[in-house]
Amino acid sequence: MSIFSLENLYKAYLDCRENKRKTANALKFEYNLEENLLKLQKELANGTYQPGRSICFAVLEPTPREIFAADFRDRIVHHLLVREINDIGEKNFIFDSYACRKEKGTHKAVEKLKTFIKKVSQNHRKDFFYAQLDISGFFMSIDKNILYEILEKMVLKQKKSAKWKSEVLQLGKGIIFFDPTKNYIVKGDQELLASIPPRKSLFYAGENKGLPIGNYSSQFFGNLYLNELDQFVKRTLKAKYFLRYVDDFILLNQDKNELEQQKHTIRLFLKEELCLNFSEKKCHIESIEKGIDFLGYFVKMGYTLARRRVVKSFKQKKNIIKKTTLLNGGKQQNKKNLQREISVINSYCGHTNRANSYNLRKILLDDLLEARLEFCVTGNYGKVGLVKLD
Repeated sequence: MSIFSLENLYKAYLDCRENKRKTANALKFEYNLEENLLKLQKELANGTYQPGRSICFAVLEPTPREIFAADFRDRIVHHLLVREINDIGEKNFIFDSYACRKEKGTHKAVEKLKTFIKKVSQNHRKDFFYAQLDISGFFMSIDKNILYEILEKMVLKQKKSAKWKSEVLQLGKGIIFFDPTKNYIVKGDQELLASIPPRKSLFYAGENKGLPIGNYSSQFFGNLYLNELDQFVKRTLKAKYFLRYVDDFILLNQDKNELEQQKHTIRLFLKEELCLNFSEKKCHIESIEKGIDFLGYFVKMGYTLARRRVVKSFKQKKNIIKKTTLLNGGKQQNKKNLQREISVINSYCGHTNRANSYNLRKILLDDLLEARLEFCVTGNYGKVGLVKLD
């Protein structure tokens, strides 16, 4: 059966609309759903499909980044491809790669780092060293030709029909080599977008370089690309304590000289095999005594703190919500607004809950509750909820 079947497209559509159903493009596509899916199926099957216009904008959090958001119709195609190859990729990926994978994520990565620290330090009794390495402008530096070769090698190994392999590679090639800078509109703060450094922008990436941040397929392709690094570190270098989240990766070792050698070897591998370079300012080898700044946490032997930038942002959000008018003419705020504010606070609670930060949460939430009587705290200052006001 063709991967371009209406059944497969409909499943991809359901995946795609999960978090995008209320957007204008999603609603427009859904209005004539059957007709639009049939048209898309026909284009994919006869090879005439072309991606549409992207939306280009910039975001500030967690760092300033350029985003290219594909049209809803194209997002369906991205989901279609990833549905076909995700499980195959998962069988090849190492366990300790934590970005954009089911049952992984930042919290799992930090917990694994704590486990590694406990093991390499022999239950926090011995000091050791860590190498924290980062790739300069990772997504903008991905070589599309190398990426396609990696995808092709993986696909051709599968015990699948020639038709399946041909269609997957046809679709993969179209998505990988599509250049959104040729057809886009700008939305949002244009000054912020113009301030994005060239190394973080597709506009300066060069021919056949770079994947758009914001596309669902880019997440999978990023993991597929750096799986080459993961396999090299685990199989060739035999590194025992190694984990990666996107392009931020850590190695732990009691021998500092061995870490220095591994860093040098990894630098050469990245440059020669993947056309990538270290971000030298972010790459360092240190003693665990200094702690590890990783994914919004500061991890040391035996305890973990929330990163200062996260705490600062938590305080700022708390102060903004604290100042919101509690009652207006004796009436509560719109419940949706209240729930939105609670979601913001609880996102920070969820992050700090995984650090040794009870006193921090208590101080911040007690201050919030003094002004916002409709809020209450539960779970040992781990979560905020709503109370009923008479």
